[in-house]
Amino acid sequence: WDFESIRTVDPLGTELGRRFRGGLRRWNMTVQWWLAAYVHRRGPRRVPVLRNALTMLASAYWHGLHGGQHLAFLSVPLWLAAEAAAEQALGNHFGVPLEELPGWKGSALRGAQWFLKMRAFEYLSMGFVLRGAAATLRFWASVHFCLHALPV
Repeated sequence: WDFESIRTVDPLGTELGRRFRGGLRRWNMTVQWWLAAYVHRRGPRRVPVLRNALTMLASAYWHGLHGGQHLAFLSVPLWLAAEAAAEQALGNHFGVPLEELPGWKGSALRGAQWFLKMRAFEYLSMGFVLRGAAATLRFWASVHFCLHALPV
């Protein structure tokens, strides 16, 4: 056993990484490993959104029976799908993956991706802060479900 076997959070990776998926992987890393090994890899490979939804449902159950948390976790597959689609579209448009796009365009797009990831984490975290489904939905409604509409 060493520190890596019990380290649960990579704060710099969570805060500074630009991708939504990467932020998830660096938070609660021991649970992420278990979910990947025992839920995600066993999910349907041909339907990534369903695979991600099943993984997030297991994670929500792991965290407890709080409706707001379940709503937040079940919103994650939407963001993962949107991020993958956006990266693919940008890669097709520019002819290179986003991480390899040079110059100010690459920097601006990667910066925008990081900014959106952080706003999405803040928005979804309200399910953990408020815990209840009604309170979480009331908050999201007060901001017009903007960070559900954006990835759609």
